[in-house]
Amino acid sequence: MEKRKFKIRHHVARKLIEHAREQERHVTPEELDDLWKRVEEQVFIEKRKNSRRRILYDTMALSAAVIFFCMFWLGKQFIAYYADDDSIVDFAQYTQAEEATNKDIRLLIPGKKEVEVKETDANIIYSQNGTVVVNSDTITQRETQEKEREFNQLIIPKGKRTRLTLADGTRLWANSGTRVVYPGHFEKNRREIYVEGEVYLDVFRNEDAPFIVRTKDFQIQVLGTSFNVSAYPSEGVSSVVLVEGSVNVKNQQKEQVILAPGQLVDIETGRLHSPRNVDVEPYVCWVKNMLMYVDEPLDKVFRKLNLYYGKEFILESGVAELQVSGKLDLKEKLEDVLHTISFSAPIYCEEIEGRIFVRKKNRYESFIVNPLMYNFMRNKSSEEKVG
Repeated sequence: MEKRKFKIRHHVARKLIEHAREQERHVTPEELDDLWKRVEEQVFIEKRKNSRRRILYDTMALSAAVIFFCMFWLGKQFIAYYADDDSIVDFAQYTQAEEATNKDIRLLIPGKKEVEVKETDANIIYSQNGTVVVNSDTITQRETQEKEREFNQLIIPKGKRTRLTLADGTRLWANSGTRVVYPGHFEKNRREIYVEGEVYLDVFRNEDAPFIVRTKDFQIQVLGTSFNVSAYPSEGVSSVVLVEGSVNVKNQQKEQVILAPGQLVDIETGRLHSPRNVDVEPYVCWVKNMLMYVDEPLDKVFRKLNLYYGKEFILESGVAELQVSGKLDLKEKLEDVLHTISFSAPIYCEEIEGRIFVRKKNRYESFIVNPLMYNFMRNKSSEEKVG
């Protein structure tokens, strides 16, 4: 008998919680009162013949269930305040993920063995029929129920880049040191991905399903447009640059700005700065394997080279604050890129045990041959003689 009563109370509490989970809107006080009355009626039927002590016990159990319901409801409202829906919960597990340390691009597909891509530039295409093409290899995704949400994860290490076509036709370029989390297929009225690092997107327009890019500190909502998102955890400032169309950038405090083409907004520690007009080319040219910089400090330039080539640079005294302007072709070898930089800044480089030390020249060292370049030229000359 006691076991049966416990099961009834447990069933009532569980039904109450399930009802709350099914709600897609705010629960009003009137609805809360109605739920309370319905549960009270069921508990009264079950306990009306019990003693006062049993009534007190049941009431305490009921109160605990209602308290749990209220905590769940308040938690749901908290999530809704920051994310407009509960989708951010699905991505939360990825926001604290460890930094990618593998040398190869990794593609994690639910129910499948982890796919490693060794090419520097990978091309990954998702189709609507559930297949994934990685360069020339085809992978079949696991079939999922319509309401089931499973997420793929693409992890690009330093020194690699990836082109990704999502199932809705949206094209995405992912830069080095980037993580992208996305569903294998989108729901009819819901398209969302999570980004950590830098991506350039050309979003397929669908007015019935706005496209949302989420990061740790902010989100961008679009219908169909082209824009760049830079949100590296190691950088103090993130940014969104709009190439064409319109985007709405919103932070966790519900502050938001709408960008026009040719505008950039910086996000620093979650706070939105005022939009400003910029030349978008330096922000998106990495898609074409180029790096442009105008009056940038060298430490920022070398941080980008660290991501692109996967090499560690040690900037010695007096180098970091040097201002430079120029354009680099990142399809070239690192030695050639460093040689180009040395034309616009008084520096020379030396590779020691896999790390590249960047040193500032003094006026007596203006004609010193770059040791790294000397070795490169010597090897190239030897190869030409052998040929």
